[in-house]
Amino acid sequence: MAGTPTIASVADRAGVSIATASRALHGHGASPRTAERVRSAAAELGYRPNAVARALQSGRTGQIAMIVPDAANPVYARMTSAVQHELAADDRQLLVTQAVEPAAVAAAIARFGPSTIDGLIVVPLRPEQQVLEALERSAVPTVVIGSLPEGAAQGAVRADSRAGVRLAIDHLVSQGARRIAFVNGPVDTTPGRQRLEGYRRAIEDAGLEQDASLVVAAADFTHAAALPAVDELLDRGVDFDALVGANDLIAFAALRALSVRGRAVPGDCLVVGMDDTELAQIAIPSLTSVDLGAEARGTLAAEQLLASLRGDADAIAGAVVAPRLVVRESSTGMEPR
Repeated sequence: MAGTPTIASVADRAGVSIATASRALHGHGASPRTAERVRSAAAELGYRPNAVARALQSGRTGQIAMIVPDAANPVYARMTSAVQHELAADDRQLLVTQAVEPAAVAAAIARFGPSTIDGLIVVPLRPEQQVLEALERSAVPTVVIGSLPEGAAQGAVRADSRAGVRLAIDHLVSQGARRIAFVNGPVDTTPGRQRLEGYRRAIEDAGLEQDASLVVAAADFTHAAALPAVDELLDRGVDFDALVGANDLIAFAALRALSVRGRAVPGDCLVVGMDDTELAQIAIPSLTSVDLGAEARGTLAAEQLLASLRGDADAIAGAVVAPRLVVRESSTGMEPR
């Protein structure tokens, strides 16, 4: 049969009315024998029910949308995978879109509504006022992964970046480091701001000197953006015996730049990253990193959203995922046992 199969063509093949075919495909109002005949006809013709029509009838699209800053970033990839795993167990599909700047995030939130999705997960790097307003106006249940300003109406599932940086600093101090550099990402982002605050507090609490020349910020949280930032730090000629990267990609850039300058890791400089991506295990030397719970944050966000969709009005309450230090060669010269 030429063309896209329709409910009418399925009904004709099964020898029933269109109304009977529709009822059979939706699982009610048809005898088992008739329902089987209709399903067989639909399979033979390759018929697929229209998703929008099905959503209008059931009030459920079976789809959840997720807005992330960078789908290629290993952290967001792991987070997305965790969300998808939870949704699949509830027979739902995940739609992923990418937006970085606040205006783009707000526009993406506004685009999604009850006719296309059942719920939304948003991962904003810069939760500015227009993003907060878009979240408040969202017509579907919404969970945020990331920190929001004090007093925000929306609950959020977030990492404890400040505590994560403290774990890194305390570990380096325990290894004898006293001049610890910090290569951050953009400080106008939530993770950039919080990790800088964590670094400053941890340095102060360790009784070490606060030296602004040991701190540099990359234009983005990417390896490519981090390379010139690390070069800038090295070009300053300041002495340091350890370095913390605001994420693993930045730490990998530091490993490369230090090697090019003839500085051995961990012999001449200890290095710690954040996020504990899979690449940290296979780098040479393997990278000590702080696990900020990307999978856990994705899982919790999906669980809270699904509970809300099942009718739990208090499900979207937010949560804080505790960090965990994973020690490898770059800060001790020894693999963890």
